[in-house]
Amino acid sequence: MHWSVQRVTNNLFSVSATSDGLDYTHVGNYRSVEDANRAGRRFVSARAHDHGHNTTKRTEAKIHQQRHLASSALPG
Repeated sequence: MHWSVQRVTNNLFSVSATSDGLDYTHVGNYRSVEDANRAGRRFVSARAHDHGHNTTKRTEAKIHQQRHLASSALPG
């Protein structure tokens, strides 16, 4: 995942971020390149953090579902 900063006007910078290099999400517009880069860094960091937690939750849900299916398939 990375971000891109583009100058819109002399005092305005636009930030976009992508995880796959194809689809970009507009993060926002900022008055300085430093603020724009900080925002891009925070956005990417937060997304990576959220993605890691969501992956863990999905994995735990799958394991729980598999255990449930296995236990209900056992002859009684």
